[in-house]
Amino acid sequence: MIWLRIFFLALHLFLMNLASVGPLMAIWLDIRARRRDQPAVDLLGRRIGWWSLAALGLGILVGVIQGLLVWWGDGGPAYFDALFAVWQSKVIYGFWEIGFSFVCLAGYLFWWSSSERNALWQRFVSRFLAFLAATNLLYHFPTLFSIVGMIARGEVDVDSPVDSGEFRTLLVQGEVIWFTLHFWFASFAVSGLLAGIACLQRLPEEQREDTAGAAFTIALVPTVLQIPVGFLLTTSLNSGQQSRLMGGDSLCTALFVVSLGLAFWLMHLLAGLAFFERTSNKAYQTLAALGGTILLMTATMLLSRGGL
Repeated sequence: MIWLRIFFLALHLFLMNLASVGPLMAIWLDIRARRRDQPAVDLLGRRIGWWSLAALGLGILVGVIQGLLVWWGDGGPAYFDALFAVWQSKVIYGFWEIGFSFVCLAGYLFWWSSSERNALWQRFVSRFLAFLAATNLLYHFPTLFSIVGMIARGEVDVDSPVDSGEFRTLLVQGEVIWFTLHFWFASFAVSGLLAGIACLQRLPEEQREDTAGAAFTIALVPTVLQIPVGFLLTTSLNSGQQSRLMGGDSLCTALFVVSLGLAFWLMHLLAGLAFFERTSNKAYQTLAALGGTILLMTATMLLSRGGL
């Protein structure tokens, strides 16, 4: 059961990474296309936007499957007790926010596809819809489920139901802060890499190198920043989790070491794409390294937490 959970959680995180920052990549390509009069970049930006919308829908579906797997597992009762503890104050609100993000992104894409948006206010308002979609997910998704996990593992002492004031207090916990930043940087890495691959595949030669290089750089910089954030996240974990990572659980430690090695290899590949050789084969190799890193890091996280 745990390995099935690892797979679906890794897939869920990958999809939510794209859903969260994909709209920002679409805005960037939208602006770039208008300023440089590049219709192909405009079409590519819309494609990234639609990918983000599809990723959000699929991410919700995979999240439901993940929830069912948790329910059937040994830690199900504790996790769902924690979920219902914050149900009234944040979970219902969080579901509404996810729906709001979906509507905002869909509105932006339909407006972009059906209108020239010649007026400055039209471009500003339409892009602001995509900005709202992205920031809603970036704020609510990692914080909510990080806090629910901490409650389920008994790492924080709270009274059920958790009110809004107590929830805001939990937001400044070290693990919540660093996990949220970790998710944000991963979202830029996933979205930037996929945008760069799309550039190599779909843009004309005279536009391909410049735009793809910029997209790969967007993926590279936050991936490098994961080094200090990952270290701080590790130091914020409880002693039991740290013990499992540092030799207390041989499988967990082995996966942690391999995932770190793969993460450094990923940085090397992204640097090559950003500054040197940009080929589809190398881009797909980088995507495989990114997927492997997410999968192994997810496995490490779940095993270090005892499945919660």
